[in-house]
Amino acid sequence: MSISMFCDQCSMSALMGCGAKGQTRGTCGKDANLAKLQDIMIYGLKGLSAYRTHANEFGADTKKVDDVIAQTLYFTLTNVNFNFDDHIKQLMKIGSAGIEMMNILSESHTSNLGIPTPVTVSQNRAEGKGILVSGHNLDMLHELLKQTEGKGINIYTHSEMLPAHGYPELRKFPHLKGNIGKAWFDQDKLFEAWNGTIIVNTNCIVPPKKSATYVDRLYTYDIVGVEAGKKIVGNDFSEVIAQTLELPDITGFDAKDTLQTGHHYKTILTLAPQILDAINSGKIKRFFVIAGCDAPGKGGEYYRQMAQSLPNDCVILTSSCGKFRFNDIDFGTVADTGIPRYLDLGQCNDSNGGIHIALALSEALNTPVNDLPISIVLSWMEQKAVLILLSLFSIGIQDIYLGPKPPQFVTDDIFSFLQEHFNLHLTGDANEDLKTLLNS
Repeated sequence: MSISMFCDQCSMSALMGCGAKGQTRGTCGKDANLAKLQDIMIYGLKGLSAYRTHANEFGADTKKVDDVIAQTLYFTLTNVNFNFDDHIKQLMKIGSAGIEMMNILSESHTSNLGIPTPVTVSQNRAEGKGILVSGHNLDMLHELLKQTEGKGINIYTHSEMLPAHGYPELRKFPHLKGNIGKAWFDQDKLFEAWNGTIIVNTNCIVPPKKSATYVDRLYTYDIVGVEAGKKIVGNDFSEVIAQTLELPDITGFDAKDTLQTGHHYKTILTLAPQILDAINSGKIKRFFVIAGCDAPGKGGEYYRQMAQSLPNDCVILTSSCGKFRFNDIDFGTVADTGIPRYLDLGQCNDSNGGIHIALALSEALNTPVNDLPISIVLSWMEQKAVLILLSLFSIGIQDIYLGPKPPQFVTDDIFSFLQEHFNLHLTGDANEDLKTLLNS
């Protein structure tokens, strides 16, 4: 669905009475819907800016995206635009820029670090001198690996850094050893247990408690910073290297678990003939995109329950830290095909991979995207999730399930609008939702 088609079909008049009684479109400062739509714009721009920053580190041309960021900030100025329809158009522009930006970042990663391929990664097993890296910044990790080469230091990933193990130019370093911990919010307990040094290189950081004992071993990179943490200046890792060598060897991490990653969409598309054969023969009935940004709380167990309950003829596509709710499960392969039932596309910025796979299936099966046997179930947390959702909306994707609760900056009227035009659902009971999705 194009932006123009979408906006032409919308009737906005019913949405304009959600502020004080009698208010109309010309009262931007008081209309709750317009204010919240601009909040969504800003959250989307935050996610867009994060991805843009990482691509810029690799020297990518981000001019088109920069223009949308600047235009949208201008759009949110007081007394510029009070038109609801124009707000929707601008949100769709942000979504389109999100797809453009994720594609640019993906190309930056693969052209510099190689195309990821499937790999088995040790989980919660560490030895020797160690640095634990948390965040999203692959360029920083590459530089750290180069500077620690031959120094007797092992590098371990945490949370969204797990997909780093799939990139050929990163895993060629033998001292990139494995993954420790799960999603970003386990940092408090994990960092306390980890007796080596720690680097957090993006915004997914839990501020240390006053009682935290690890702050003297905690380093932050670039824009990231916390009170009492040590700042890495530029790409000079000499201080963290020196401290790591002074600390005792890592203890307390001797698990024998493993995780799977490295299923980049470019790798998955090489399996297109096998996948199409499996679909046509009925061995694959449905794809489930179970992904998103995780948050603390029992609500996230919904995603594990759904993933664990999927029939064997269903394949999971995942990305982002939400996968840590269920990526310890061995999902095996599709019967008689060797195709893995669990495909980790990568970080949250690799969500474009699901779009590429869906578009390729749409073309190969001559079927509209929204008629494909694909169900999308997203966990919701922060700014990048806003951008990803807008990106999906911008190409007309419908029938998304979102949870475990709606974002607080969306009014009832805006959510009703999204339900009407995109058939957006809130997650409910995992088993009941699964029954509905399997029969859709």
